[in-house]
Amino acid sequence: MDKNIKALLWEAEHHIKSNWILSVEILEDIIKKAPYTLSAYEILYSIFVRNSLFKKAESTLKRAMIFFPDNDHLFFLMGNIYIAQKGKAWKAIEYYQKVKKRFPELEFNLALALAYQDRKREAIKIFERIIPYFSHLVTSYSFFAEQYISLKEYDKAIDVLKTAEKKFPANKEIYYLIGICYNKKKNWIQAYLYFEKTRELGYSTAEFYNTFGECCHNMGDLESGIKYLKKSIAQNMFYIKSYLDLSKLYILKKDFSNAKKYLSIARKIDPLNIYIVLASERLRRLFKNMEKL
Repeated sequence: MDKNIKALLWEAEHHIKSNWILSVEILEDIIKKAPYTLSAYEILYSIFVRNSLFKKAESTLKRAMIFFPDNDHLFFLMGNIYIAQKGKAWKAIEYYQKVKKRFPELEFNLALALAYQDRKREAIKIFERIIPYFSHLVTSYSFFAEQYISLKEYDKAIDVLKTAEKKFPANKEIYYLIGICYNKKKNWIQAYLYFEKTRELGYSTAEFYNTFGECCHNMGDLESGIKYLKKSIAQNMFYIKSYLDLSKLYILKKDFSNAKKYLSIARKIDPLNIYIVLASERLRRLFKNMEKL
């Protein structure tokens, strides 16, 4: 490589953090002078991706492919552009499949893209092969397990997550997913134990507390169910499902006043929600029938 080009590349990299626009100008100048400088395209691509300028990153790689039409690394980078954009996983798959020499990172990203395209079985086959390469990442286990969960193969998901539990004994996401699996299997006690551990580790989303509340209800603990559904609403007042579930528990307690209260709040938040309308109508009929007794 020409010494002047090397110096310009070094200068471009030097300015990336402080003035990336200047880096772009330098790199474009390099490409103009020496269009076969692959590293100039790659650095330019990384700058654009880092700043979420995906169209510019895509254009940069397409220019590079004119001079390097069979470059596996460029195909891989192009796939990465598309997988980073919602609804473009199918294009990512096209580019990943063009790569001749396979490697674990490529296979991992291909599995992600397949999962995004709802091709779960294909994604699972890849994960089964590559999971040893990514055993240091908790996300590799959680994403793998989520594919089984989406297919309702809860025992297989639990097997994956139990392996992760041994490696990452303090990871709340793993405990939550195991709890979800047992909950789906209607093993309420096991689900409760994992949800309780999840809570102790600091997991506190509205969806989590909603699921925990429903689990408590299924175990016969109505008061805890109400408590966690209220926590769910406290975490996210727009999580409508918790208002509906909470009203059901209050109806079971024959506490119609609170059931009406939470349905009314839900109706103010989402007045066109058909489930709220139906629940309110059921409660109205229940009141009417009670008055007749």
